[in-house]
This record gives sequence, C-alpha cells and structure tokens, in this order.
Amino acid sequence: MIKILRFFIFGFFRWLIIVSTIFIFSSIALVTYIYQIEPQWIQIKNLDITLPNLEENFEGWRILQVSDIHINQWMTEERLTNIVNLINEQQPDIIVLTGDFFSQSGSYSTRLDRLEERIIPKIPYAEEHPSLIKRFLNKAGFPIQDTPRRRYFDDDQITLIKSLSKLKPHYKSFAILGNHDYATSHKLVREGLKDSDIITLRNRVYTIENNSSYLNIIGVDDVLYGKDDLDSVLTQIPDKGANILLVHEPDFAVSAWTTHRFQLQLSGHSHGGQIKIPFRKPPFLPPYGQQFPEGLYRFSDLLLYTNRGVGMAYPYIRFNCRPEITIFTLHSAKDN
Repeated sequence: MIKILRFFIFGFFRWLIIVSTIFIFSSIALVTYIYQIEPQWIQIKNLDITLPNLEENFEGWRILQVSDIHINQWMTEERLTNIVNLINEQQPDIIVLTGDFFSQSGSYSTRLDRLEERIIPKIPYAEEHPSLIKRFLNKAGFPIQDTPRRRYFDDDQITLIKSLSKLKPHYKSFAILGNHDYATSHKLVREGLKDSDIITLRNRVYTIENNSSYLNIIGVDDVLYGKDDLDSVLTQIPDKGANILLVHEPDFAVSAWTTHRFQLQLSGHSHGGQIKIPFRKPPFLPPYGQQFPEGLYRFSDLLLYTNRGVGMAYPYIRFNCRPEITIFTLHSAKDN
C-alpha cells in the first residue's frame, strides 16, 4: 500500500514538474514573440485597386502606404532606417505616410523635459525656490539639470529627418499628421517632414499631372484633435482625375463617403489593435478607429484601407497583428 501511495505521489510531482516546465518555457516563448519577434516581422501587402476615375497615364502606378511610425523608446533610428530601406526596395511611384510620426510617450530625455516644464511650476513655492525643488527631484531619481530647456522632441525630429530623408519614391512622398503628432509637437513634425522633402497635406489637395492625366492626393488634417476641414477640402478638388484621400482616423470614412467625391481613403491610427484574439474584435481600439480597425472596406463608390502601422503605442507588443507596409497598384475601371 505504501509503495503504491509513494508511486502516485512521485508520479504526481513528476507530472507537476513537467507541466510547470512546459508552462515556463511556453511563457518565455510567448513573451519573446510578442515583444521581440512579431513587432519587427513586417508584412508587405500588395493590393490591386480599381478606381473608376483613374486616368490612363496612372494605370499601374504603385502607391506605398506606411503609417504610425511612433518614434519612441522602441522605434529607434536603427529600426526606422531598416524600415526605410525596406520601403525603398519596393520601388514605389508614390509614398504616403498617414500620421503619428512622434509618440506621446516620447523618449526618456523628452519625458524629463516635460516633467520640468509641467510639474515644477505646480509645486508650491517652486518659483521662489527652484534650486531646492530641482535638488529634491534629482535625489528622487529625476536628473533635472540647471541647463536651458530644449524644445520638446528635438531628438525625435533628428531621427525623423535622418531616416525619412532617405526615402526614394519615383515621384514624391506625401504625409498627413496624426493625433500623437498634435499631442506632442506638430510643428517639429512638419519641420522634419519638410526637411525630408515630404509634402505635408493639411486640408490640402495636391494634383499630380502626368502627360495630361491627373491624380489628386488629398489630405485631411487630424480628426481627433478637430483639425479636419472637409468643407475647405471639397472646394479645392479639381473636376479631373481620381481622388485619393489621406486621413489618419479610419472612421472618418463615413463622412468621406457621404460626399461621393473620393474613390480611395487611406488611414492608420488603430494599429489593427496590436493584440488580436482569434474570432473576437481587438480589445484595444482608439476613438475614431473602432469601426474599421484594419484591412479593406467598401462603401459603394468609396474604398477604405486601414493600415496596421509599423510602430506601436505603449505597451510595445503585438500579437496576431503584424506591422504592415501596403502597396496599392492602381487600375482604371475602363481597363477592368
């Protein structure tokens, strides 16, 4: 009897050790995957898009979309440069960048600047005794120095210019701003894009002419921060050519569709949710990114594509939701 009991006890503990070992190694593998592997496993997605108003000299043009770069602790200059090299390998005619170049989390040095700017003035007697307050914060682990305060996100702007200035489309690159750009420093983003030879479209229309054929690239400014002005945009759209709308938030498609002026809307913002549980809606989706979180949608005469982005907002993980670069090959309805 004792031998049988001992056998079952040893068997139970042996089973427990095996299960625990499997659980530990599975957990390590899962954490490694969601933090290190999938966030860098970029999917190149190719789509053929038929636009009814596309004029003949734009047949076969390739538009590459990249979205939500989110320069931060995870999206370093090295990672962004690798993404730029991957983009250039695709040899697109046009590159469109659909917002969120900076990230609200920022870099470590940036967060210290923001602490000094926002917290110190709110501390009682801080203005009368600034050196005492700074010494206290230094001892508390916040190394604030008695040096002139730099502009927010200067380092991130340098990273942006160094990387995006290497983009090589056959024609041009276009960009719109996102909510994180307005939450941080949209001025620095715009300056960085300009220095990278990228055209920023803030409620603007840019018409490309190619041998008497026309294609309109239209940018609506960020919706979440109330910077969009659709009425102004509609007055600028020419009568000729297909109209491609760039707007950061995908749910704006409902408003865009009611105008019946756009054939294709390209958006980002949602990151696809970053974490996708099979057979369920992503649990974490931002405002204006709830209805159309990723992929291709059709509204009778309007196509919407929501790009999952290449960067991440905190937490810096992805599961079942790979980062994405999308290439659209344009076709005319007359030829299809």
